[in-house]
Parts: sequence; C-alpha cells; structure tokens
Amino acid sequence: MTHALQSRTIWITGASSGVGEGMATVFHRAGAELILSGRREAELERVAASCTGGPGTVAIVPFDITDPAGREAAVQSALARHERIDVLVNNAGIGQRSLAKDTTFDVERRIMEVDFFGPVALTKLVLPHMIARQNGHLVVTSSVAGKHAVPMHAAYCAAKHALHGYFDTLRVEHLRDHIAVTLLVIAGVRSQVFEHALTGDGSEYGRNDWGGGSGMTAEACAERVVDAIVAREPEVVISIEEASQAMRLRDKDPAAFTERMANMMAWMEKQKP
Repeated sequence: MTHALQSRTIWITGASSGVGEGMATVFHRAGAELILSGRREAELERVAASCTGGPGTVAIVPFDITDPAGREAAVQSALARHERIDVLVNNAGIGQRSLAKDTTFDVERRIMEVDFFGPVALTKLVLPHMIARQNGHLVVTSSVAGKHAVPMHAAYCAAKHALHGYFDTLRVEHLRDHIAVTLLVIAGVRSQVFEHALTGDGSEYGRNDWGGGSGMTAEACAERVVDAIVAREPEVVISIEEASQAMRLRDKDPAAFTERMANMMAWMEKQKP
C-alpha cells in the first residue's frame, strides 16, 4: 500500500473523527494530498497534525454539509488550494437510535439532510470539475443499513438506501466521463457514531451499547478503502462477520432475517438509559 495514492488529491468530509479520521491517517501515509472537512475546526486541526506518515500536504476546510453557502465556499476554497480534486470522499453523516414511531419528522428530515442531501449537493458542486477533466472518483460512506433494515434506524436506513440509488445511477450516467463511483458498505468499525446518534426528539444518544473497544479499527477500514480506490471498485463490504452474516441471511431467508432483526430490536430496547 506504500504510496498507492501518491500525488492524488483526496477531499474527505466528516474527517474529524471515526472512519474519516482513519482515512486521513492512512491516505496520507499512502501518499495522498489531503483536504479535510467537518464542522469542528479544532478537531480537524488535531487530525491534520497527526497526519505525519506521508509526503503529501494536509489542508483543512471546515464547513457544515447542510449549509448551502458553506458548501459552495468550501468547494471554492478546495479548488483554490489544489488545481484538481481527484477523489471526493462523502463520509460526513449522523446516526439514529430511536423507533420510527417515536421519532419526530424534524429529526427524520435532519438525518436525511446530513446523510443524503448534503453529500448529493456537495457532489453536484464538484462533479462539473471532474467532468471537465474527464476524470474523477466519488467515494461514498454507506452502511449495511443501506442494504437492509436495521431496527431503530429507519431514517438512517432510508438515507443510506437513497445513497445507493443515487450514486449507482451516477456511476452509469458518467461512465463515459471516466468518473468512478465506490460505495462503502461498512459495519462494525469503531467510531463515535453511536454516541452522536440522534434519538427521537433530536438529542444525542450519548453512549455506545456495542462496546467501544470491539469491532474493526478505523485505520483497518481505511486500508481496505485504499484498495477500493486504486481498483475503482463499484462497491466494497467492510464489515465484521456478524453483520456480514445478517446480509447473507437477508438474501437466503428473508423471514429468518426479519426474526433476527426483531430479536436485535428487543435487545436494543433493553439498553436504553
């Protein structure tokens, strides 16, 4: 993997923690020139300072993915720093931890804005630049929730499913423009997604019921993403075995899958504070 991303300019959103931070560290080590974005400028500075393993530069462009003016300014800033954006990694997102019946519509709309409309809007701003160059790569952080139902994640599942529909279509529409699209189906990677997940009233869940030390490291996940970028893979599953089993079960025995998810929901409800 040494210098596998040499001289590529890669823009990562949601880079201040979790999977995004892991990508920043690993991509820099692989030789990439980085642009890191997120809402928390101090955390972006921290991540940037930790990227010492490679020869490339690291710039930060803080902005809120849901702010139209912020998105446009971020694109202008990114292109002012670099003559091109080779890879846009749409990684920014927010989780959910509440039953659909207990979730306000405003919270559902917020999740869709962050997890679907924000990445789509940013992509539409970067896409003309890639079309003009007849080259580019769009990487989108999805989840097993983009492939099947997950209890207490209805709006999150909806947003991730929507990402697959949108970006799978974009791949077809821009095949002749030499623009690749890679969807990352991720599960079981250590991050703060559970702590920051929204409950039904919009407050943060504030805890990780799955155990903070279990699962795949963000850097291990990012190393697999490097391979996917180099190979321009359309979709890659980066998952712990338990989640992969559920994906296989859904295709093999839908009724058994539904029962398994219902049992998971019962367990999750018992974890409520």
